[in-house]
Amino acid sequence: MIHATTSRDAVVLVHGLAANHLVMAPLAGVLRRAYSQVINWGYSSLWSPIERHSQRLAALIKGLEERAERIHLVTHSMGGIITRLALSEFQPKRLGRLVMVAPPNRGSHVATWLAPWLGRICPPLVQLADFEDSLVCRLPLPQVPELGVIAAATDFLVREPSTHLGCETDHITLPGLHSSLLWRRETAEQVQHFLEHGRFRRAA
Repeated sequence: MIHATTSRDAVVLVHGLAANHLVMAPLAGVLRRAYSQVINWGYSSLWSPIERHSQRLAALIKGLEERAERIHLVTHSMGGIITRLALSEFQPKRLGRLVMVAPPNRGSHVATWLAPWLGRICPPLVQLADFEDSLVCRLPLPQVPELGVIAAATDFLVREPSTHLGCETDHITLPGLHSSLLWRRETAEQVQHFLEHGRFRRAA
């Protein structure tokens, strides 16, 4: 059950590769019942390297620092990698919790397959590959107070072991595909529960 609140915390949502802010709209709508500031941030994901997006996201987070009690982040897929890099460039003093949905934290085997063919026109594919010296595999661990990871039970793009970082506070696998996971009510409820409590909700 999702309850309305009057939290002055801000939540920033970051979508993934080959998507736009509309894929995060259902989740953003749910979170707007609980948080006064919900920013569903969009960017052109295909043609620019991850570093360009992370710089823009870091600037957005910096601008929120004086307008929110805490800043939480909710990401999908490559959005989690952009967020990790952004936080390595700028970490706000009022940083709250981070929830990553289907993140390729240890790379994507599909990106590895596609990179030789499409990497020149889509630089993120090379950066998201699952070999040891790719950008995603070289990123430092995120320094966040509490980190939650949600994996999709049926994910053909990011295998469940690749969603782990080893430093997460909690990890849960939910029914759904890589992207359809975003539109499930259970996902929204688990995201909000983690933002409020620092843990996912478990059955008694």
